[in-house]
Amino acid sequence: MVIQHSIGNPNFMKKSFALLKKAIDENRADPINLAYLADRIAVFEGKYQLYGTQFDWDEKGELSPNIFDEMEKVNQRRKEIGLNNMEEQILIMRNRVKNENQLPPADYEERKKKFNEWRKAVGWIK
Repeated sequence: MVIQHSIGNPNFMKKSFALLKKAIDENRADPINLAYLADRIAVFEGKYQLYGTQFDWDEKGELSPNIFDEMEKVNQRRKEIGLNNMEEQILIMRNRVKNENQLPPADYEERKKKFNEWRKAVGWIK
């Protein structure tokens, strides 16, 4: 019997999103958690993030947010749920990887290719 891992599984993550949204509507969960999940799903689907919570290495070897909506709109959404602005968050994330001696992937294009292969294999993209 094969059990598919739930992390990264589109159906599981989308069901989790709906349940978390309901919990937030009932004041039983923190909207920040929904922002992170919404952005993770958006990144997996190749869409713009609404909150800019997901980061990855870019082609220049810098840790940067994955694609996101217009900066002003993202910053407004972040403010509404209690997050700092994107400019601050980018500095925080870049300082963190520097302090932790994290390095960008040796081959950016290969990493991107493998990520897209994974997204296709698990059903995020066609």
